[in-house]
Amino acid sequence: MTDRSRGRLRWRGLLAAAQREYDAPAPHYDKVIELLDEVVGAAVPRAARRSAQALQALALTQLAHSADYGPLRAVYLTAARELSTGTLTAPRASAAPSGPPAHRSACRPR
Repeated sequence: MTDRSRGRLRWRGLLAAAQREYDAPAPHYDKVIELLDEVVGAAVPRAARRSAQALQALALTQLAHSADYGPLRAVYLTAARELSTGTLTAPRASAAPSGPPAHRSACRPR
């Protein structure tokens, strides 16, 4: 068996394992993402990379729906969108000043 055919079997096995985990009765979406990271980052055919990215985006979306912490949910959804569209977005600088908001009292001091 050549290195190339061993590599092909490896990424096909990773895709199949990730799909089985996603379809499981109690899936571990973080495991799906971890398995697919190796496929997405490897030199694989474009169709295989696209299917790995699509499944990874679905798993990230499921993690976002189960996240209790809002900023973490946003990170998962942003990563899923970037995988789906193929474009990376740069972080934006906030126009609002950092720190807690300044509160003004509605009452006048006496």
